[in-house]
Amino acid sequence: AINRPGDFVTAERQDEPGLRFSVETNDPRIPSSPLENVAGHVALLMLKELRPGFGVRMILHKKMPLGSGLGSSGASSVASALAVNCLLSKPLKRTDLLKFAVEGERKASGSPHADNVAPSLLGGLCLVRSYKPLDVIQLPVSSRFIWVVVHPHIVVKTRVARSVIPQEVRLKIAIQQWGNVSGLTAGLISGDENLLRKSVEDTIIEPARAHLIPGFYDVKNSALKAGALGCSVSGSGPSVFAVTTSQKKAKAIARSMVRVFHRWTGAKCDVYISRVNSKGAQSLWVRE
Repeated sequence: AINRPGDFVTAERQDEPGLRFSVETNDPRIPSSPLENVAGHVALLMLKELRPGFGVRMILHKKMPLGSGLGSSGASSVASALAVNCLLSKPLKRTDLLKFAVEGERKASGSPHADNVAPSLLGGLCLVRSYKPLDVIQLPVSSRFIWVVVHPHIVVKTRVARSVIPQEVRLKIAIQQWGNVSGLTAGLISGDENLLRKSVEDTIIEPARAHLIPGFYDVKNSALKAGALGCSVSGSGPSVFAVTTSQKKAKAIARSMVRVFHRWTGAKCDVYISRVNSKGAQSLWVRE
């Protein structure tokens, strides 16, 4: 998890049962129906299962762009789950909210994946060990790493990005990927930047999705030349992330990536520079 960007939800109890739901957004593609919006969907699931004895009025303040590779649907799902939980007389543990948040991801992309909602909800570095049953493990992570995320204002639909992932992988490539995932995990925990440098190498997903992002390899090479330890696709894309241990290098890396993206697409870019967010989703204000 990183500190920005994110979505916001406000919620309050109402005597009328059920959910009264609305959205504040400048994007006409965001559905306002609670049956179609992931935040509304999650809230309805929680009310149906938990039967709290009251209804909820909810407003989703949608800040994150769709199809960005930043976990937009996951952010809305987590914000909704946390907001409803704050209204309960006996709030659930955060880990117990995961099963609701992943259903928002199922609504958005057809798959109840936890790779976005787990760190968004719990913070830090999360290992999704299993889905049946859902088993998420929080891992310690070094605070020395600085993450640079550049989001060009183009869209890669999650469903399209998922469709290009190979269904079968050669054993040789799988072995390389397993080694890199293990090395990346160890490097993030220990703070070993040399190990991280060697391990930010995706041999399965990145090659499959790179063609969906204009100029991806030029962007990646520019980040590495500017001093990044590694660089790859963020989520489904088109956002691209890089990692470093220097705030000065982080800014130089971001400038370099933005220049290349602009040369390829002419699009504006958003830049996020952050250390790991260890807290996850937060309740910013509660009226007793």
